[in-house]
Amino acid sequence: MRFIAHGLLPIGVEPNLTMTQEPTTPESAAPNRDRQFIQVAPLYDQLMHDVPYSAWIEYIKELLAERGVRPRRVLDLACGTGNVTELLCAEGYSTIGVDIAEGMILEARRKAAERDLPIQYAVQDAAELDLPGRRFDLCVSLFDSLNYVTDPARLQQAMVRVALHLTRNGLFLFDMNSDYALRNRFFDQSNRTTSAPLRYDWESEYFPDTRLCRVNMRFWYRDEEGQENAFSEEHWQFAYREEEIRDMLKNAGFEEISAYQAYTTTPTHRASDRIFYVARKA
Repeated sequence: MRFIAHGLLPIGVEPNLTMTQEPTTPESAAPNRDRQFIQVAPLYDQLMHDVPYSAWIEYIKELLAERGVRPRRVLDLACGTGNVTELLCAEGYSTIGVDIAEGMILEARRKAAERDLPIQYAVQDAAELDLPGRRFDLCVSLFDSLNYVTDPARLQQAMVRVALHLTRNGLFLFDMNSDYALRNRFFDQSNRTTSAPLRYDWESEYFPDTRLCRVNMRFWYRDEEGQENAFSEEHWQFAYREEEIRDMLKNAGFEEISAYQAYTTTPTHRASDRIFYVARKA
């Protein structure tokens, strides 16, 4: 869940509020999915209001055009609150969204109901993806969501499950933070200006021995009664290497695997921070 924030100002005075969680140490705990995307779920769209989702869709369409593919049925894997899912629906695709975080799916369902959108959402782990009778021409998983699968064996299993849900020649399109990005703390960012409806401060730490990156995320916001609130979440990502992802895709039954520097159709390089992968099911 990393994005390029616009117009961040210098760090100001921190509110005198107690955080709801203390960060774990690498010695005391493994990555805990139960501490991610919980309290932030109903505030997620405020946090992401500057993200250029429409530009993402145009980039996806560019990659599809390069392959000469015109999908009809699309699975949005790790869909969050459904922002991309809704845009895919607006493009005319028959779309289903899946995410492991129940709070995010609840928000996605609420928005779809309010807007009368024909989108189905399900709470599922990508490694245990199971949508009986459903086959898709395209599966997308955006915003470095697959970096959150910190066990390589589970990520391999997720790729197998995606392949089982794709039609023959169906495409899997996803992006990931690179080892370079996580090592160089590209996750770190802050916006604690008092005018922002949701303020935050993120600080990451990379553990080279395990290739895990821990991100301590602190948030401040005012509720409808004007009361100042604060909470924290601890997020973990794994720094996968391009050759590992290619091998996993091949093992899952994919071929014609391409890797691009984000938002381009040019190959990756040593300092690529975000990598987009496109693979075809054999």
